Amino acid sequence: MSTSYDAVVVGCGPAGSVAAAELAKAGLSVLALERYRFPRFRVGESLTVSAGDLVREWGLEAEMARLDFPPKSGVKVIGRSARTEFFVEVARPTWQVRRAEFDELLLNRAIEAGVEHRWGSVKRVTQQGDRVVGVGFRPEGRKSLVDVRAEVVIDATGHSALMSRQGVAGPRQMGTFDRQIATFTQFTHAVRDPGAMGNNTFIFYGSKYHWAWFIPVSSTVTSVGVVLPTTTHRSVASKPEEVLAWGLEHVNPDLWRRVQGLTPSEPVRVIRNYSYRIDPFVGDGWLCVGDAHRFPDPIFSFGVSFAMTEARAAAEAVVRARWTGDAQEPFERYAAYCSRGQDAAMDLIQYFWKFPAFFSFQTRGSTRGDMIQLLGGDCFGTQENGVLDMMRKSLREVDAPRPAAR
Repeated sequence: MSTSYDAVVVGCGPAGSVAAAELAKAGLSVLALERYRFPRFRVGESLTVSAGDLVREWGLEAEMARLDFPPKSGVKVIGRSARTEFFVEVARPTWQVRRAEFDELLLNRAIEAGVEHRWGSVKRVTQQGDRVVGVGFRPEGRKSLVDVRAEVVIDATGHSALMSRQGVAGPRQMGTFDRQIATFTQFTHAVRDPGAMGNNTFIFYGSKYHWAWFIPVSSTVTSVGVVLPTTTHRSVASKPEEVLAWGLEHVNPDLWRRVQGLTPSEPVRVIRNYSYRIDPFVGDGWLCVGDAHRFPDPIFSFGVSFAMTEARAAAEAVVRARWTGDAQEPFERYAAYCSRGQDAAMDLIQYFWKFPAFFSFQTRGSTRGDMIQLLGGDCFGTQENGVLDMMRKSLREVDAPRPAAR
């Protein structure tokens, strides 16, 4: 292993592998570091259109089929007590994935593109003044650190948020949906809709901030998760298995119908307080990608797709900075690009929770095209989106201070 690179990417999930591969394709020397051996479990199995586009661009369709990743044509939302539902198709086909295999697929493609990869953990971000110049890396099986120098360090460590923990990026600020807990597992032979509709993402609405996901991740296995406010989670049970069982039975009767009598085929896992943002998330010689700087809420499965979208933008910013000799402008443009997309997603999610009936209405008629664009993960564009503008106006009005009563 060399001790000097054009770029070091920390974390080899979708964000890290995509950023590393794009940099290597541009001719940069890239070292990608990952702490956990692959394959390893990760939640976040549904890809939006933007991620599907990259999969096709990389020529991975045959691999997706070989791995039995179900093709996804849309998202169905089942309303309270299963009395209503609506479906939003995707603009272009995409996939549901098992992250263990999908992440490994992307990492292997990055290595094929010329990325150097090592297992181990980053223990230190190295700085000279305010500039990041590398990392202190402990290779797997060794006790001593290796000092690796780089022109730029990309934090793609997801929820671990390396740059924030090291005090380089801003502190983690808990978001609007931080007081929620996701409890999830997988089931074999859960009841799906017939035909191709059975491959789609289902969202089960219970009541405000009480919901569940149902995502087919192979021809036989389905990822199922229940999301509850902390207060509800604590009141129903103490063990994750008991919380999940309660949620499956009580959030929505149609969800219960699909899993009743089944035993989880995977351990029951829990993620707490997952909504957050970190700012600033770019600086001299470094930047953060995807969950390493922001995660709004998992309800519309934006996480993986946003990570991949931002990874490409990060690589473009690094390449532009390298060839122009000016890092400030490309990095600031990257930060603005990420904030625009993440803000749009947050407003969409908040509108869903504050105006669920109107949200359903917006998926029909003249605004349907705008909704398909947003729910497909296309939140980063500069073009106007009429339904998003309308949602933001409604959110401002409902959040505006009320005149004092006379």
